[in-house]
Amino acid sequence: MRRSRWSVAPAGLLVISLLEVAKAIAALVLGAGFGTGQHEVVRLLGMDYNGWHAVAGLALFGPGLVCALRRPWAVRYLLVAAVFGIVPGVWALITPNVLLLVMPHHVTSGLVHLVTSALMITLAAIQIRLDGGLPDRRGAAHREPLRARPGARRGVVRE
Repeated sequence: MRRSRWSVAPAGLLVISLLEVAKAIAALVLGAGFGTGQHEVVRLLGMDYNGWHAVAGLALFGPGLVCALRRPWAVRYLLVAAVFGIVPGVWALITPNVLLLVMPHHVTSGLVHLVTSALMITLAAIQIRLDGGLPDRRGAAHREPLRARPGARRGVVRE
């Protein structure tokens, strides 16, 4: 039985990446500045953006559009990107000054980062569960190793 490439992880990653790229572009269009002060911030869907935050969103989620084309890439990407969302999310909950961004609504921004990361981890976990393990480069889950047929040369594994 052949599985569709558009399983849980790739489809979820595609939707998340499209939304995040659109938000980053919108923040740049709305005038998010590249300064470091609070006056450079644009509030968009509950999050504070400056130009650096928008560029970081493009840099993080642009490759997500490509990784959504293959299930194994999507699973790994979701897990790695979740970590890149958790760190600034926790940081934003603690202080309004995160790297080059002064966020007046830092708690909301932190929560959005953490919810998005939790969603990405959930999508990856569902896909791993459906596949019976973490997929390899070909998309096959790690299962029992193939055994050689009787009479096959030693060291040669066949299906």
